[in-house]
Amino acid sequence: MLPGLIIIGCIALVIAFFIQLLGLRDTDKSLSSLTPWQCVGGCGAGGAGGTAADVKWIGQGQTGGLIDAEVMSSLTLGQNFEYKQVKTRLSMKPTWTTNLGLTLPIVSKIGALQPKTNYDDKSETSGGLADLMVDVSKSIGMEGEYSLSLNLTLPTGQYDVKRGKENEMLYLPTTLQRGGGVFNAVLGLGRTIDVEKGLWVVEAFYSYPFAVNFKGKNQFVNNGQDQYNAVNNRWDDLSADQKKRFQYYFKPYGENDLGGYTPPSITADVFFGNRRQEHYVHSFGVKAFVPLGVAWIPDYSASSYNPVPDPSFKAWSLTLHYGLEFSRPEYPIYMAVNKVISSRSSPNPNDPYDEKSLAKWHAPDLKELLNDNWTFALGIKTTMF
Repeated sequence: MLPGLIIIGCIALVIAFFIQLLGLRDTDKSLSSLTPWQCVGGCGAGGAGGTAADVKWIGQGQTGGLIDAEVMSSLTLGQNFEYKQVKTRLSMKPTWTTNLGLTLPIVSKIGALQPKTNYDDKSETSGGLADLMVDVSKSIGMEGEYSLSLNLTLPTGQYDVKRGKENEMLYLPTTLQRGGGVFNAVLGLGRTIDVEKGLWVVEAFYSYPFAVNFKGKNQFVNNGQDQYNAVNNRWDDLSADQKKRFQYYFKPYGENDLGGYTPPSITADVFFGNRRQEHYVHSFGVKAFVPLGVAWIPDYSASSYNPVPDPSFKAWSLTLHYGLEFSRPEYPIYMAVNKVISSRSSPNPNDPYDEKSLAKWHAPDLKELLNDNWTFALGIKTTMF
């Protein structure tokens, strides 16, 4: 099962590069309300900001057993949200230079829900298993200083959690959902440079979401209760190509069955680990996240289908990192603080489908600079068997 999913990820990445090069676009404007993207594969700068909860361990670590384990718990705080996450990564080395891993994240999220000003502002919670991730990496180079990796995120987390009364059900914001509803393949290249009393880690990643439906049918079409009521009224008017967005086995772009769209993205980071102090490693770093398209979100109402560009869309983000490893021989402990700095534009009040207004780059939002997106993490590593 897992090798097959990894192969799917490789195929999707190859297709993604060709789509980017060809600039494939959706040219049918007759159903603009049903089309949550302007150019498949993304166009221009934009996208939702990266997650600060993905804290990277920089230090000596602990390896050598049959199975290595890392448990990283994190708390992310903002002005109107609080996210808790525990990520457990189990890994093994089938060969001396190959590493195979499985990450199981458990999340708990609390945030505000007010889709429109005529709704009361209230707090909602969700929690449980998020999207699983399978990863494989290969060390290359004379000293194994380079690392080539492929990560595949599986849509195991629920992405259609809703709240409210029977006839007024509202989907929670995408930030409160446990998953994204799409697969995501990430190709990465990294290098580790050992220097006197320290090490540098430099990495670059290309992320490409895509959709796979093993049943070939959209679970929300013709169920009479959820978002596709509006579509059902016009179903016979759709062409065969247009219907492929709702009934499909594979879509080479990151649109889930609710109409939410996740664009491809590029991430680059650099970290320095200071080993001058015996038994401790202090680490400093920065991560840049640039999506290659504008994220769309489904309508909050569960009875209508009307995806729009994400009004909370962030055109870019930088994550500042500080970490401290207590380099114990058997159970090293890691503490870290991350701070996300990002840019957000205001949506066009006259056109809710306008992507261009959201894709513009701006300086960081000063109101959020100090009060938003702080992540505190605590982790432990061990090796088993």
